[in-house]
Amino acid sequence: MVYSVSTLSSSLRLSDFLIDQRAQLDRSVIENASKKHADMGLTLGAQTGMATSFRSEYGLLESRLDTNRQLVTRLDVTDTALDNMHSSASAFRSDLVALESNSDNLKTASDLAYIELDKFINLLNTNVSGVYVFGGINTGTAPATDFQFQSPGTPVPSGPEEQIELAFENYFGYGIDDPDAASVPATGGPGGKDWENFLGSSDFKDIFGDAWTIHWSSATDEKMTSTIENGVTTTSSGSANDKAFRELAEGLSIVAVFGKLDLDIEAEKFLTDYAVNTLNGGVDKTIEIQAQNGAIKTNVERTNSDIIAKKDVLNLRINDLENVDENRAAVELSLAQTQLEATYAITAKINDLNILKYL
Repeated sequence: MVYSVSTLSSSLRLSDFLIDQRAQLDRSVIENASKKHADMGLTLGAQTGMATSFRSEYGLLESRLDTNRQLVTRLDVTDTALDNMHSSASAFRSDLVALESNSDNLKTASDLAYIELDKFINLLNTNVSGVYVFGGINTGTAPATDFQFQSPGTPVPSGPEEQIELAFENYFGYGIDDPDAASVPATGGPGGKDWENFLGSSDFKDIFGDAWTIHWSSATDEKMTSTIENGVTTTSSGSANDKAFRELAEGLSIVAVFGKLDLDIEAEKFLTDYAVNTLNGGVDKTIEIQAQNGAIKTNVERTNSDIIAKKDVLNLRINDLENVDENRAAVELSLAQTQLEATYAITAKINDLNILKYL
């Protein structure tokens, strides 16, 4: 039996082989460049689903870590604001005590109190990338109103200072600019109309109590929470409505608004002591909030460390499945190039064959 092979069939067979070699070269180039299998499904087979699952979990951990890092940034900013808040209030309290032995001490302290109130409001309105850290769940709006706020188009202020002056007028029956305002006694006033009773009255207390969210704050009592890991949530914002801030505002406001009056020594001493005691409570409570904030931050950072460890383990598993042996890939690329060049050469020679040359 005689077997024969035509030039056409040889040429076609070499063309198919050339296509296969070209495809092998392409795969080798991809694997050398990416260090991963060119066709995951073909290489991994049944393990493809496992690799996909690992990658999905890795992506979730990456997203959670990014969110937690943003939370740590907000907690850092909150911590700085709280530190400035209680440090500033403590310094003012010390100045107030030092001025108590001097005449007209409240008039001097009044000017300082207005400055402190501006700083206090600015700190309550601290934000990170447009997120107000003391807004509760209302993080898109600055929570604190300016002390001397005046609504656009109105001739008189309508902020907290105005409300305090109105409370004084409602209680005593005359305004703070009336000459009789300077003669209000510390205690024992006729009909109970004195500083002690006024500062304990609902007219005054409600400004820092039930009416706080009307005159001072647009924050919510409810605070934002964030999920830092599966099944674990933590507080991720503060609230300008906390009692600590109400007490700081009250102590500063007493000195700012009433320190302008020509009070007698006893009245000045009473207001000074009252303001100092109120500031003491506010400072202590602010430090407590800062400690809680620090504990939350520590917990989030510990969680982040755990997430990073899980990511590292998953990354190893993914690499074991998807990565190629770099030495093997380099050898295969070299072989594919050599074989392709040889196939090109043979194909060229076969295509050059012509029976006419042998006639």
